[in-house]
Amino acid sequence: MSTFRSSLLISVLMLCFGTAWAQNGTLTGKFTDAVTGEPVPFAAIAGPNGTGTTTDFDGVYTLSLPAGTHEIKFSNVGYTAASYTVTITSGQETVQNHKGATQTQVLGITTVVGGKFAKALGEEIVTVEVLNRNIIDNSSAFDMDEAMEKVPGVTIVDGQANIRGGSGWSYGAGSRVLVLVDDIPLLTADAADVKWSFIPTENVEQVEVVKGAASALYGSSALNGVINVVTAWPKNEPYTKVIMYTGFTENPKQSEYVWWGRNQPLFGGGNIVHRHKFGQWDFVMSASFNATKSHLEGGSNQEVRTSIKLRHRPKKVAGLSYGINLNAYNSTGSTFFLWDGADSAAYRPLPGTISEYSTLRFTADPFVTYFDKRDNRYKLTARYFNALNTNNTGQGSLPQLFYGEFQYQRRFANIGLNVVSGVAGYYADVRPPGGAPSDSSLVGAHSGSNVAVYAQVEKKFFEKLTFGFGVRYEYFRIDTFTSDALPVFRAGLNYQAAEATFIRASWGQGYRFPTIAEKFINTNVGGIGIYPNPGLEPEKGWSAEIGIKQGVKIGKWLGYVDLAGFINQYDNMMEFTFGQFGPASASLFGLGFSSQNIGDTRIMGAELTLIGQGEIANKFPLQILAGYTYIDPKSLNWNDTLSLTNADGGPAIIAQASRDGAPTYAGTSSSSNNILKYRFRHTVKLDAQIGVKKFEFGVSVQYTSFMENVDYLFVSQFIIDFESTQLNTKAFSGLKEFREKNERGNTLLDLRMAYNVSPKIKLSVICKNVLNQVMMERPAYLSQPRNYTVQMSLEF
Repeated sequence: MSTFRSSLLISVLMLCFGTAWAQNGTLTGKFTDAVTGEPVPFAAIAGPNGTGTTTDFDGVYTLSLPAGTHEIKFSNVGYTAASYTVTITSGQETVQNHKGATQTQVLGITTVVGGKFAKALGEEIVTVEVLNRNIIDNSSAFDMDEAMEKVPGVTIVDGQANIRGGSGWSYGAGSRVLVLVDDIPLLTADAADVKWSFIPTENVEQVEVVKGAASALYGSSALNGVINVVTAWPKNEPYTKVIMYTGFTENPKQSEYVWWGRNQPLFGGGNIVHRHKFGQWDFVMSASFNATKSHLEGGSNQEVRTSIKLRHRPKKVAGLSYGINLNAYNSTGSTFFLWDGADSAAYRPLPGTISEYSTLRFTADPFVTYFDKRDNRYKLTARYFNALNTNNTGQGSLPQLFYGEFQYQRRFANIGLNVVSGVAGYYADVRPPGGAPSDSSLVGAHSGSNVAVYAQVEKKFFEKLTFGFGVRYEYFRIDTFTSDALPVFRAGLNYQAAEATFIRASWGQGYRFPTIAEKFINTNVGGIGIYPNPGLEPEKGWSAEIGIKQGVKIGKWLGYVDLAGFINQYDNMMEFTFGQFGPASASLFGLGFSSQNIGDTRIMGAELTLIGQGEIANKFPLQILAGYTYIDPKSLNWNDTLSLTNADGGPAIIAQASRDGAPTYAGTSSSSNNILKYRFRHTVKLDAQIGVKKFEFGVSVQYTSFMENVDYLFVSQFIIDFESTQLNTKAFSGLKEFREKNERGNTLLDLRMAYNVSPKIKLSVICKNVLNQVMMERPAYLSQPRNYTVQMSLEF
């Protein structure tokens, strides 16, 4: 009897399961862009009772549903959400395609950098700005740093980026802003600095800028923010673009500066990018060339770079892709470091400070990405970064970096939850080039490593409120120096108060470990030493912000206004300092630069940004990127004793402090006011372009207030050694007077005009520094006077 009952129960269960299975049908289809027809990958398809899936690389989805009538929701970042009612027939396949309408609001721009997953710009919990492709092209920028100068709150000095005054001037080492290219850090093994000329500007799709501490997600160098450069993949149709340009530099107003006679400094170059799909293969190739004869005597260079992107999406494994990105760069030229004095010697180098160099860089970035139907996302990326730096001073370096990261993401679309976690690390090896002895290297022979784990969750409540929380734990080593390996946290929220009104607040911690170069660099330029500091300690910090982003619509012109108040605080801050860090027996009594811990600092401020695009009067395309940033950067140890150390680990001598007592931040400063060195309190930026029939007219304005504080020795009329012996220095003569003449700050005005010969051919004329202002980017280094560029672009 028991056997009969068991058999009957099994039969009933099998019948029930079979009936349930038979009642299911299959919903399939494709999600494409309504305008371009391009497939939309990884879009969310939500069905009843928590069922759902995502589209694959080709925009295709498949979903099993019970027989009956259901509401199906289609959504993706940057597209207007839509829903359809579909009827599922048991055992049959139902096709439901969807053509997504792109969000016309600028707030719908898709970004990744804020939380390591795609979301709309308006929903970010931190301030994120986006620089689009048009602005990059219009600026005629060979290197990305020139284009980045247009972003409000971002300044670039000697190649080092700082956001909202988070950094001062650091010559060639260390960065508080992490620069990523396609989510992979672009920092060198020795100096951890950014090589802007290595970025394939010609293939950049957009640039995303995070303002504020982002170490919880991105690690040490993200203490002040993140710049993520996103390069393009091919679409359905092949695409090729060629840009060629040439130009010259005009004489400055000060005729005594001119050293070139009638042979005007010239520059020119070009680039090409080609993107193509071959079945399941995606292929991108780009190359560029630039040659410049600088307005600074002896400062010319030639640069060549090329890159290849290759990706395969096998049909047999939906959601899988793998490939490799290759980049190579070669540059030769000479570097101008300091002028030979003001007036007639302003564009001439201090004797012995010009160095000829040759640089070769190469990266190979393999990757594997897999997205399953349950919206689990797995991503494995790696990088090999090899560089060879040589110069005519007999010093150079051969840095190599091995980087890897595994990342897991899961989106729970029905409950508004996103989870990101991962593990990352690198190994850096730096040695003299060609097996040369250590004393012929800029930094000697050293190695370093890092390992980190991180996680972040973002949850949406009531479809209006987004809360995010993240944590990162990492460990650093350089030779025998190790970090404290403390965790860092971030938290933030975003509330959609109205259809186009988003209020946000965030707080995040940061941490930065010294670089190999900051600890061990040992060289000199024209007798001015750049000294090591093996005892340099890590710096920590945090940033907080509250802001509101308001969408704006004027006819067909759409944009947003963003207002933010912020505070950044750094403990044990590292700063590039000018003083007597070498022995008295060295050249110039040991005078030079060194990275030093200068105590605790705080930067408070506010920022107003306006970004928009569209048509005015229904026929004139107008694009605007504008902003005003105010900062109040202060030392919290202005009159406190600082433990500045020389190359041997002993106390350093600072000229003014040697008269007044122990070194203090005030003692190393040119200003009597408490303000951090090499910062601008006020910056104003505007880039606008309007189209009139076949013509385009653009203007770019950048204003920076007076740099109130620099290192004291730059503006002192003498240098004091241990016995108070005076030593005249030609390199610094006139600096004080030059600064006094420019106390109102500087205004840089650029104008441009373009004519569209056809939809595929454009001719442009660009005039930079229209007012022909003589501006000092940093002490003893003057920027380019008025210059002209003629550019032609072709698309086919």
